[in-house]
Order: sequence, then structure tokens, then C-alpha cells
Amino acid sequence: MYHDDLHQAAEFAHAAVASMTRFSIPPTPINFTIWYEYHAGRDPALSRAIDGLLASRTPFTPDTTLQLYEEFLNPARMLRASRETTEKLQEAMDELRVFVGAAEVDTRTYGDKLEDFSDRLDDHGNGPAFGSLVGAMLQETRAMQQRNQSLEDRLAETTAEVQQLREHFEQARREALSDSLTGLANRKNFEQTLTLFAKAAVDNNEPLSLMLLDIDHFKLFNDRHGHQTGDTVLQLVARTLSDNVKGQDLAARYGGEEFALLLPRTRADQAIRLGDNIRTLIAARKLVKRNSGDELGRITISAGVAEYRSGEALSAFVQRADGALYGAKRAGRNRVVAATEAAAATLSETVLPS
Repeated sequence: MYHDDLHQAAEFAHAAVASMTRFSIPPTPINFTIWYEYHAGRDPALSRAIDGLLASRTPFTPDTTLQLYEEFLNPARMLRASRETTEKLQEAMDELRVFVGAAEVDTRTYGDKLEDFSDRLDDHGNGPAFGSLVGAMLQETRAMQQRNQSLEDRLAETTAEVQQLREHFEQARREALSDSLTGLANRKNFEQTLTLFAKAAVDNNEPLSLMLLDIDHFKLFNDRHGHQTGDTVLQLVARTLSDNVKGQDLAARYGGEEFALLLPRTRADQAIRLGDNIRTLIAARKLVKRNSGDELGRITISAGVAEYRSGEALSAFVQRADGALYGAKRAGRNRVVAATEAAAATLSETVLPS
């Protein structure tokens, strides 16, 4: 992840320490990583999230910085879960290998005794020793059955352990790819899925649309009603998105109050209709504070839509959707704008009057 040369690293580190000092943030490893990355500018979503907190004068509490780290920078959960699962699986396999090895020895020993029993029957089949030979062989057979039952039981236990490990790993994988507040896919999940969806769109010659959504004036709402109420609004928007996507569609929290929808097999015009439906549903909700009954008014969202162009760089694809989103903001908010419309609006703004 880090390939900065000495000069760059020193510059980013100095700026990170200066920011932490300025805002009275303890220089812990997590805090240092957040501010180092902020000044490196590698993740626009992280930069926007921190800029938003700075603009709203939100204090950088331990909970705030931990949420930033978990959302944007923490790859350790998945790696830790993978390592733990691998270690436990290796332990189970090693133990099972011992059981199987012992079973192989038991089977060979039992085979040798059967062969010996057969030879002795040939020699003494009708003699007085016949009964004792049969009794000894029956006893050996019962012992072998017990050993086989023990092996079968251990195999069943190991199968159950492996299943539990798979479930544990899958849960950790889901958590590592999910936003802790909203339950939607997080930024990492979005980026991984975008790569897969773009390849599938090219391979199958199918459309792929991306919608970026932003809650209008969310920082003002937070300042007026508090961050806890703001978190509830984020969860409300997230549920609305989840309820209106289907199939392979992916709803993600892109960062802060921004969300994203990846819509495979969907043209831009279809995505716009979906966006307008979501926008209308959200705007129709009257927000009421549960504990006091105070009315909080309504919220609206703006959205930008882009359709993938075969061979297009994914960063350019996202930038076109982002440009469309800002086009919706410039046009008055509470609307959905397509990338082509946004480009035309931007061009008209930059042309000098004759």
C-alpha cells in the first residue's frame, strides 16, 4: 500500500503530526494512519469525510477516528480472520491425519489377523481349537468395529468443525466488506464488485450503470439535530436503497453521506427511473424524533448516473457519475442527473458569452 519515497513520506508524516497537534488528537498508530492518508490524498472519499467533519467542526473523538479507520483503512479484520481460520483448520486436519494414520495401522493389523485366522482354520478347522479360534476372531472384529466407529465419530466432529470455521470466516468476510453503521457494502466491497461487474459487462456485451447519491445539506442537518440523529438518517437512506435493489445490484456506502448503486444489466435511462423512485420515497418521509416526537422535517437526495463505456478506465467511470452528482447539486438538488446532462451543463457554464 505504501510506496512513498523518503521525501514524500516525511512530508506526509510531518503534515499528519501537525494536524493531530492542531486538533488535539492523540498520536496513536490508528490516528497517524488516518491523517497520513488524508494528507497523501490517495482516497478521495476519506478526504471528503474528514473535510466534512472539519467543516461541521465535529470533534475527533476516539469513536469518530475508529469509524474512519474501520470504514476506509482497515484490511486487518479479513486478514486476521483468514489467519485464524487457517490455523484452526490446520489443527483439525493434523488431528484427523493422526486418526487416519492409526486407522490404517489398525486395518493392516486386522487384515494380517484375518489371514492368520484363515491359515489356522485350514490347519485346525475340525479340531478342538476351532471354537477358541472363532471366539478370538469375533473379539478382534468387535474391537475393529469400535475403532472404526471412533474414526467415524471423529470424522463427523471434524466435518462440523470445518463447517463452523467456514461460517466464521464467511461472517468475518461479510463484516470486512460491510459498513458497520448501515449494513451496506463498504467502499472496499464496492471497488471489488465494480471491477467484476465491468468485466462481466464487457464479456457479455451488457450495460452497467453506476449511481452515486448524496444526502442534501446533511452537514447542516447534523449540526441542527446531532450526529446520533444523523446516523439514523443514514440508516434510513440505506434501508431505502436496500429495499429498491434486486438481483445482483449492489448498494454501498461510498463515504460519509454518499452512497452508491452498482446496477448490472441496467441502462442509464433505467437507472435514472430507479433513482427518481428512490428520491421520491425518501423525500416523502416525514422525520420525527422517536423519544420526543419533535418533527425534523424532510430530507432529500441528489444523484448522478453514468453508464459504463467498454474499455473505459474505472476511475473515469466513477468520475463521470461523480460529475453527474455534482451536476444535480448545481441544478438545485433533489434530482437525478445523467452524466451526459452533467457534462453539457458544465460545458455551458464554461463557455464565455459572445
